[in-house]
Amino acid sequence: MKWLLAPLLLTSSLALSAEPSRGEAIYKQVCFTCHGPTLQGGIGPSLVDSYWHHGSSPEAILDVINHGIEGSEMIGYKDVFPEADLLSLRDFLISKQEGPRELVRSLYPREAFSGKRLTLDLFRTVESTSQTLLPENWISMERNADAVLRATTKLYIVEPGTYSFAISRRGRTAILLDGKEVHYSDDKAPKTQNTNQSFTLKPGTYALEILHEEKRSHRYRFHGTLNGPSGKNFPLNGRSLQGNIPKIIKARPGEALVVRKWIKDLPPRALLCLLPNNVIVAYNAVDGSVLKAWHSAEINQTPSLPDRSQKPSEIKGTPIAETRPDLLGEKELRFLYYKTEGDSALVSFQTKDGKKTVSISPKGAQSFSLSFQ
Repeated sequence: MKWLLAPLLLTSSLALSAEPSRGEAIYKQVCFTCHGPTLQGGIGPSLVDSYWHHGSSPEAILDVINHGIEGSEMIGYKDVFPEADLLSLRDFLISKQEGPRELVRSLYPREAFSGKRLTLDLFRTVESTSQTLLPENWISMERNADAVLRATTKLYIVEPGTYSFAISRRGRTAILLDGKEVHYSDDKAPKTQNTNQSFTLKPGTYALEILHEEKRSHRYRFHGTLNGPSGKNFPLNGRSLQGNIPKIIKARPGEALVVRKWIKDLPPRALLCLLPNNVIVAYNAVDGSVLKAWHSAEINQTPSLPDRSQKPSEIKGTPIAETRPDLLGEKELRFLYYKTEGDSALVSFQTKDGKKTVSISPKGAQSFSLSFQ
């Protein structure tokens, strides 16, 4: 691969219209309790990662600040703070961004690019067949995609220094920063004809475009990262997170299911027994007691993805009143194993009197029963 050793110097295009220091003061006043003191997230989402479900543009961020998110704890602040303060808060959040943002994936028919070098001028002469805003801010493709790819994004840089791209040599790839080509590779051409320039960046935002074509297969195999100083690297591709919103876990008809998930306010060794009548029983594998139970229930395994938070899995359902502990009557229990048989969950313990098994079974449409063996 041919390397141009003298790095390019690219200038910053970041221009914040408000005063980020005022925005930081507002953040510390009203935002940190949900989003964390360092914006890494907590009850609410991280505000410095690459996944922005509601958009990562300045306009999208300001819209959420102004109007909130329906169905969440995020309220709108349009009537709480003056406009200048909300612009300052937005610009404070923008000043903390790093890596690709506002990534749009455009797809083009292959015929127009056959035998031609991938350039922006060529793409400007062809109509795209689709344009998709990708909230993960990395490139993902559907299976069996048969198209030439153009990804446009804004690259946020915080740390000044020398950067370069590491791109798998698969198909043809051109990368442009602020309109300047810094990478070109073609797996059908000699390696000496490929270029991959290092470049110096100052803090700010830059226009990044990735043009790519590869042989059709069941999935795109483009892979690349942007590598920077201090060991920093930013992925340019990954799987779409949209297909995982949400992932709901229920028992199948006639079959019980036992899972272990991190559920707030439940001990980590709790067994979640999902019964076919949509009853969930949280069973304590330490002392053999029923912790909680719900009917009309399901487990949302990915509640964090829709709002980008670090929340654990959650159980949605109606609590079953007066759930009794139903202890085995043993002080010394040793959990052995669990399994399912038909519509029941079986939990086995070793006791001083030998092995005992608790059977948790559906009862009617909204309850459960316990029996012992």
